[in-house]
Amino acid sequence: MLPKAVVASTDQLTAAAVRCAWSQWSSIGALTHRGPQVDDEIVDVEALILASLGLARSEPRLRTLATDWTISNSELLSIARIRALINGPFAETDSSIGEVAQRVSTEGGDARWRALVSAGGQQTTPVRVVRESAIKAAPPRWRDARTLMLQLRRGFGVGVKPDLITILIGKRGEWVDVATLCELSLYSVAGARRAADDMADAGLIETSGGHSRAYRVNVKAWSELLRNIKAPIWHRRADGFAFVLRWQRYLREKSNSHDTEFSLAIAFGARMTEFWRLWLEAGITQEPVSDEAGNAWASRAVAIESLKRWFEDRAQYGNEYDSRT
Repeated sequence: MLPKAVVASTDQLTAAAVRCAWSQWSSIGALTHRGPQVDDEIVDVEALILASLGLARSEPRLRTLATDWTISNSELLSIARIRALINGPFAETDSSIGEVAQRVSTEGGDARWRALVSAGGQQTTPVRVVRESAIKAAPPRWRDARTLMLQLRRGFGVGVKPDLITILIGKRGEWVDVATLCELSLYSVAGARRAADDMADAGLIETSGGHSRAYRVNVKAWSELLRNIKAPIWHRRADGFAFVLRWQRYLREKSNSHDTEFSLAIAFGARMTEFWRLWLEAGITQEPVSDEAGNAWASRAVAIESLKRWFEDRAQYGNEYDSRT
């Protein structure tokens, strides 16, 4: 039996991640109930798909929605990024893509997805059959920043270059080095550097030059070209969703153990270290675990509350399917 405090705070964090996933699906055109719009965050759609598949243990409808949307819009998705996410931050999670890939390759007719049929582990709960009249996934509408990655892929094709432009726009004029671009995009160092250098040579982005060069875009110029995008921002949602799923899986594996709050706080801290840039973005530095048994989980509960707010800052709307069919 796991300590109640650990279970309670984990459940609250999971609920925040689920609400964030719903809001992001709504923002790229899925038919969900919608409230106030949050229009400045770029949606990392591959991360959203994998997050929805993993969070389906808590909210099964997310898997159905992710499957619907992927079948309808597979041509806008990057197989390379999905594979990199599965082998990277989403490793050791329950985000199985295999059955969805099978559905996309057969029902959607997108042969690229056959490469993912055996990827991402085993799926324990099957995806329900999607009835044509009940599909909740419309083609994305180019509303604002939220669909920027998809919009650039539609215009330039799916690949490294539109994704790097998306991320650089989302960094709001900040210089970004190759290592960070690779970390955020999941593309290889050689591929990202070559693509960025090509775009800098063509005048699409700027470079600082030199061996340790960095890159940025003129956000004002892109905003004038794509007047709908306003002030885009890129967040580490892939890391956030992956952290939650990894921690969920760890606790499930410990569900019949007699681990104390202290030992679980140590384990949580180890996982924080793996995602330290995420925690910095969420405004949290790792605190040492208290030696007092009664306070062992306290610093972790504070960190979870901050990550919960980080999810909820962009989760102000959408928590279930629209009733329309």
